[in-house]
Amino acid sequence: MNTIRHPASSRRNSLFVRLLGGFMLVIALLLSFNMLSFAFFQTNIEREIIDHNTLNMNNTVNGYEQQLQLVESDLLRFYFNERFSALVAANGQPNYTAVNAVKPELNSLLSNKMLFLENVFILFRDNPLVIERDTTTNAVNMFTKFYVSEPYGPVFWQNQFAEGYTFRVFPAADFRQYKYDRTVEDKGGLLPVVIKNKFSSQYLVAALLDADSMFRSLHYNGADHFYILDAGGAVLFHSDPGAKDASAMAGIGSALPADLPAAGDGYFIRDDRYYFYKNGPTSGLRYVNVIPNDRIASQVERLGMLLLGMLAVAVAASLLISVWLSIRFNSPVQGMIRLLQRPGQPGRMTSGIREFDWLGRSISDMLHANRGFDQDLRRKNKLLQNYGYMSKLKSIRHWNELHDLIETSKPFFLVAFQLSFTARFGQLAQDDQEKTAYYIQEYINLQMSGRFPGAVTLQMEKEQILSLLFTDEDASAVIDTLERLKQVLDRDKEYGFATMAFLPVKRSPNELSRAYEEAQAMLGSRLLNRDTQTITRLPAVELPALPPMSTAQEQELLAALLAGQDERAAELVDALLRHMELSGANARQFAELGKELVSHIWKLLLEHHYDISRLLDGESPFLLLKDCWSVDEYGRFFRRFAGEAAALVRERKAEQDPIRDFALDYVAKHYGEDISLELVAEKLGLSRGYLSTYFHEKTGQTFSEYVNGLRMQRAKEMLSGTDSRIQDIAAEVGYQNVNSFIRMFKRICGLTPGEFRRVALQQSGSETVVEG
Repeated sequence: MNTIRHPASSRRNSLFVRLLGGFMLVIALLLSFNMLSFAFFQTNIEREIIDHNTLNMNNTVNGYEQQLQLVESDLLRFYFNERFSALVAANGQPNYTAVNAVKPELNSLLSNKMLFLENVFILFRDNPLVIERDTTTNAVNMFTKFYVSEPYGPVFWQNQFAEGYTFRVFPAADFRQYKYDRTVEDKGGLLPVVIKNKFSSQYLVAALLDADSMFRSLHYNGADHFYILDAGGAVLFHSDPGAKDASAMAGIGSALPADLPAAGDGYFIRDDRYYFYKNGPTSGLRYVNVIPNDRIASQVERLGMLLLGMLAVAVAASLLISVWLSIRFNSPVQGMIRLLQRPGQPGRMTSGIREFDWLGRSISDMLHANRGFDQDLRRKNKLLQNYGYMSKLKSIRHWNELHDLIETSKPFFLVAFQLSFTARFGQLAQDDQEKTAYYIQEYINLQMSGRFPGAVTLQMEKEQILSLLFTDEDASAVIDTLERLKQVLDRDKEYGFATMAFLPVKRSPNELSRAYEEAQAMLGSRLLNRDTQTITRLPAVELPALPPMSTAQEQELLAALLAGQDERAAELVDALLRHMELSGANARQFAELGKELVSHIWKLLLEHHYDISRLLDGESPFLLLKDCWSVDEYGRFFRRFAGEAAALVRERKAEQDPIRDFALDYVAKHYGEDISLELVAEKLGLSRGYLSTYFHEKTGQTFSEYVNGLRMQRAKEMLSGTDSRIQDIAAEVGYQNVNSFIRMFKRICGLTPGEFRRVALQQSGSETVVEG
C-alpha cells in the first residue's frame, strides 16, 4: 500500500504544530500578564514595606501604652488599700506590725508574668526602711547590695520625695546584686517606674520593669533600633543591648536627628535611614523606630530578583512541558494513522504509547472477551444449577427455567457432611479459617466428582456440605470413598472433624427432599466424641427433644445458684449428664441439654439483675458449648459456668448493707415463726413500702418470695435428709396449716412434698448404683 505524503501546507496544519502553537500563545499571554504584574508590584512594594513598618510601630506603641497604664493602675491602688494605709503610724514612722500584711499583695502582683515586673518596693520619706517582695531592709542595703546601679543609688530614691510628679518612667539601666558569697548576679536591664500620691506623701511605690522582656514581647521586629524618649527628649530605653546605662542613653539621644518632631506620628528619611515616630497618647512618651534604608532597599531587590527568577523558571518549564505534551498528544494519533495504513498487518506496537497499544490490543481483546463471556455464562449456569438443587432439596418453589438445569431423571446417592471445628481452629486468623473451610469443600468436591463423574457438591450451610452422586455403581463404592475421606480428615483432628451421613440406598429423582431430611436426622444422631464418624443408618428411636430435667430439679439447681452453692449446682448438672450418658443420648441431645441449662441460668441471673458480662471472660456460653464433645468437657464447662455465676451471688451477698443484712439475718433466724414485712420494717424503724422497694432492689426478690423460697429450701433439706412427718416439717418452717404448706411447696417446686421425697430417694439410690 502506498504511503500517504502530505504537502508542506498540510504539515503546517498538523496536530503537533497546532498544539505547540496553542501552548506558545498561552505562555505568551501568561508572560505578558506576569510582566505587567511585576512592574506594578515593584513600584508599590516599597510603599507596602513602609506601611508594614508603620503598622508595626503603631502596634508596639499601643502595647507599651497599655502595659504602662496597667502598671500605673496596679501600683496606684496600693495607696487606697487599707493594709498599705496602715504602713504609716500616727507619728509618721513605719508601722512594722503592718509589714507582713503587705507582702502577700506585693507577691500576688509580682506573680503576674504579663506585667513584666522584676520587683516592687516601698520607700519611706522619714525612715530608711524599704519593703520589697523577699525581705525588709534599709535603703542603703537595698541599692548598694540587692539592686545596684550607678544612676540609681540611695540618694536618687530619697530625692524622689521632693519631686512634684505622680507617675514617672526613668531611663533603663543595668542592675546587679552583690551576694553574700561575694558573687555578682546580673539582674539585666530594668526600667524604673515611680508612683506617688500627694495625699500619702510619707511613702512612695516604685517598680522595676524587665525592659528587655517587654521589648521582645511588644515589638515585632527585634532587629530594628527602637527608642523610647520622655517629654524632654531624654532616652528612656534603646533596643541596643550595650546602651543601658545613663551615659550611653545620653549619647544615643544626641545621635537622633535634632529636628525629630516633638509631636504627632509619621516617618521621614535622613542619612539613608527611615525614622518612624509616634507619641504615646496617655504616657506622653515618644517612641522612635529606626530602620536603615539599605535594609528596605535590599528587601525590595531580593524580592524582585526572586520574582524574576521564578518567572524565568516558569517560562522555561512551560516551554519544555509544551513541547513534551505536544509530542505526547501527537504520537498516538500518528500511530493510529500508521495502523490504519497497515490493516492487514498485526497491530503490535513497540512505541510504548498506551493509547496506541490499546488500539493494537482491541481485536485480540474482543476474542478474549467472547471467551470470557462464555466462561462467565457457564459459571452462572453452574450457580443456577446449584440453586435449583438446593431449592429442590429444601422444597422451595423455583422458576420453571431451573428445571432444565438440574438432573431429574437419574437415580442418585446422597451424602451429607457436617463439619465441626475445635477451639484450636478458632485461634486461627479469620482469613485462614475461611480458606480452610473452602479447601475442605473443594477437596470433597474433587474426590466425589473424580470418583463419580457428574456428581454435584453443594454448600448447604456454613458448615454443612452435601453431595449428589449420579452413578450406576453400588453403595460399596461410596462407602470406600468415604473411608478414604475419613483417613484424610483424621490427620487434623486437633483442628476439626466431620460427620458423614450416607444411607446406602439409591433414591429416585422425586425423593430429593425426603433424602435430605433423612440425612439431617442421621447427622443429628452422631455420638458425643471428637472422631470423624460415618453414619449409614437412620436413627431407630428418637430420644426426647428436651433434656430429662424435672421441675423440681430445675428449681433445686436455680436455688443452689441463688444460694451461692456452686458445688451443689455442679453436682446436679453432673447427675443430669450421667443420666443422659446412660440413656444413650447423642451429641445433638447433649447440645440441647447444654443450651437449656445455660438459658435457665442466664434467665435467672438477668431476673436478679446480675452483671452477666463478667461471666466466662465475656465469651458467649453458647459458643463455648459448641466445643464440648464429651461428658467430661460438658461437666468442666458447667462447673466453671456455675462457679462464676455463684461467685456473683456470693459477691453481692458479701456487700455490706445494714438494712438488707438485718432483714436477711432476721428471716434466717425466725423463718419458722409468723414473720411479716410489717414486723421487720417496724424493727428497722422504716415504713413498709420503703422496705419492700429497698429489699427488692437489693436482692432481686420481693420479701414474701424470699421468705417462701428460704422456707421451701429448708423443707427440701428436711424432706430428703430426715424421716420427719410432713406436718412436723410444715410447722418447723413456719406453716401451721399443712395444706397451705403443701400448696406453696407444689407452686414453688412443682411437686408435692411427698412426691419430692420419693424422687429424692430414687435419685439417691440411682447415684449409689452408678458409683458402685
